[in-house]
Amino acid sequence: MRKLIFLPALLALSGCAGLAPLLLGAPASPAAVANKTTLDETALRLAETAYAAERTAIDTAADAGLLTGQNAAKAASLDNKAYAALGLARRAYSAANAADYADAISQLRDAVTGAVALIKK
Repeated sequence: MRKLIFLPALLALSGCAGLAPLLLGAPASPAAVANKTTLDETALRLAETAYAAERTAIDTAADAGLLTGQNAAKAASLDNKAYAALGLARRAYSAANAADYADAISQLRDAVTGAVALIKK
């Protein structure tokens, strides 16, 4: 009878091994860490490239007369926001701050998209 009392307790504890990473905040495997790190590095490289392309597009459009007046002023403001967001993304990546990193990438995407949309087609 005593053995039957301990059996449910042992079964319950044996099932916790798979939950330990979730409960402790640890990654499930080294591969999960490597994949996440690679994705973060890729996102930062893409953010750098997107900003550079946006900056080139705005400068070229302004030189060609396709970005003038209020649209040029709005594009300049959005470019400043994109540059600030890129700086935030760089700092958040270095500090491994996932929440700020994701927010900065989102801000950068919105600013770049908005600035490029102002160029006359």
